[in-house]
Amino acid sequence: MHFSPPFPLAALCLVTFAIAGCHAGSNSAPLTAAPANPPSASPAPSLRLVEAGRAAAVIVLPEKPMASVRYAADELAAHVAKSTGATLMIVSESAVTDDADVRIYLGDTRAARAVGIEAAQLPLETFRLLQRGNALFVAGRDGTGDPLDRDTSAGTLFGVYEWLERAVGVRWLWPGELGTFVPQHATLTAAPIDVTIQPRFFQRYVRPGLGWKSNNPALGFTAKAAEEYARVQTVFLRRQRMGRSERIAYGHAFTDWWSKYGREHPEWFQLVNGKRGPTTENARYAMCVSNPGLHAEIVAHWRAAGGATRPGMSLINVVENDILGQCECPQCRAWDGPTPADVNKYYAPNFKVYGAPFVSDRYARFTLAVQQLAARENPNAVAVQYAYFNYFQAPTSGVKLNENVLIGFCPSAGWYPRLDDEHAWYKAQWQGWRDTGARLFFRPNYFLDGYSMPFIFAHQFADDFQHHARNGMVATDFDALTGQWSIQGPNLYLLMRLHVTPDADPDAILAEYYAGFGAAAPQVKAYYDYWERYTMDNRKLTMDVFYDRVAIRWRTWAKVPHRIFPAAAFAPADALLAKAAAAVAHDPECSARVAFLQTGLQHAKLCCAVATKLTLSDPASTAEGGREALRELLAFRRAHEREWFANLNHNAWVEDLSWKLAHETQQPAEYYP
Repeated sequence: MHFSPPFPLAALCLVTFAIAGCHAGSNSAPLTAAPANPPSASPAPSLRLVEAGRAAAVIVLPEKPMASVRYAADELAAHVAKSTGATLMIVSESAVTDDADVRIYLGDTRAARAVGIEAAQLPLETFRLLQRGNALFVAGRDGTGDPLDRDTSAGTLFGVYEWLERAVGVRWLWPGELGTFVPQHATLTAAPIDVTIQPRFFQRYVRPGLGWKSNNPALGFTAKAAEEYARVQTVFLRRQRMGRSERIAYGHAFTDWWSKYGREHPEWFQLVNGKRGPTTENARYAMCVSNPGLHAEIVAHWRAAGGATRPGMSLINVVENDILGQCECPQCRAWDGPTPADVNKYYAPNFKVYGAPFVSDRYARFTLAVQQLAARENPNAVAVQYAYFNYFQAPTSGVKLNENVLIGFCPSAGWYPRLDDEHAWYKAQWQGWRDTGARLFFRPNYFLDGYSMPFIFAHQFADDFQHHARNGMVATDFDALTGQWSIQGPNLYLLMRLHVTPDADPDAILAEYYAGFGAAAPQVKAYYDYWERYTMDNRKLTMDVFYDRVAIRWRTWAKVPHRIFPAAAFAPADALLAKAAAAVAHDPECSARVAFLQTGLQHAKLCCAVATKLTLSDPASTAEGGREALRELLAFRRAHEREWFANLNHNAWVEDLSWKLAHETQQPAEYYP
């Protein structure tokens, strides 16, 4: 017996979305999905939910709806009201009268069961949309818990979001009211439908990035703004169907094992220069992954936590500590495969993996050994490991794994934008791991990149994501949102939408985004196309600057933005946004969205101006020399922070590590003069 994943590997969703752009005022459903259930012999006619601005339908809930179903009703009613001006009443099933108009049944109602929808029998997070007679049914597998919690199965809520996209043309472009694109409809109809939809990936996770802390808090959000930003972003992520149907836990598994077991079992730990354990006191250490005693102890921990009797996926975390694999013992070396000829080709010489031993095969064999040992007690045992550091590249020895080995593909280099051959190489590493027979989840740090700059790599990222989705990707874990919603919109919109529609044309997805700017859509597209060309054309410059300035892509970007984006680069972008603003001068909502982009662009320029004066990469920088530029930046942030154009706490974290700052910025943001 083998573990059966929550979604069949050959067809991870019952229905795959195929979403195209929507336009304000359109009453058509721009996306289609193949029916998972046989259509009725005589399809029902379209239902009128709102007619000439008057409600012609009611939303019907079970007598005791779960919190997520009640929330789904509120979301449906609010979006329909924003589109049509009509308020759909929300009633319980027992309150429905015979003369009621069209009914929209949400959740596990008696009426849903009467037409054959057994919501409780659906897989987690799955939903069915069905029109029958004068009723539209939106019913999914729902669980108890907070509707916004990623561990709450919210099938009905996801069904509401799917229907709003199809029938109303709603798109959520970025967090907050301004980012909610709702086309206007005087009359709103529901077309005949019968589909069952299950998320493609059993975990869809973009880490929210709400925990950034800085020693200079004045650079970030005020406390109340941070709280509100967290709320609107959480709502936004749920609207993008972030969640999971399996509660998998992983991460560096052995960080405290030396203190617990080092004295009694030093043989479980790395052997380096003839010594077991950390090379210096309190240093990080790797494990001796070939040691059978280590394998047995890992399984003993799993057994003690109930793993041997756990139904479904019984996960064993064997993710190595956050350090290179470096055990030099003969047994670990015997498990290694041949070193690839290009092992260092795509690593910078100052990168810690450059020149390190190639140890992917030993980690593949380690993970398999633990999984097979645990499988003697529970055939559903699943061992999770990262492909990381000097065990990131695909194994070369022909080692074969199985679907109960789950590999988190975690590149520690390969930042976008990549050179073409480099991009192909990284995809080949994924394919190599997939060819072992393991299942894979995408666990990159790539969206930590870019700081507050117009750093657009949308199409290259989409190519990566879709390659992985076509080749065995079963889950995601992106670390993490930096919240640069205004300046990096296409990157982030594709990141969200590809989780829902992984097979869609990236340009069709981006057309959804640009449609939110109304008549300015062509100019906004040209604006972001300009920045994407600029980013791609300056790949070598970006790599050289970070190497030369000893800056780190995910944490000290603020040392170097002015070197990659000099003042002259911003002039064409300003002109394009000015044209966009003129195109929607008489459209308040679209005008506000263009202004949102202008806010992000101005913020980027201000950040560059401060970096020029305060960068730690320039010994001549002084806090006094950058005081005026910094004051202007902070005043701008206070004036615009509640527009949610960026996660300012992330900006502050990066700047804290990149700039020479005076003591004033250590004050709470509320009190900075």
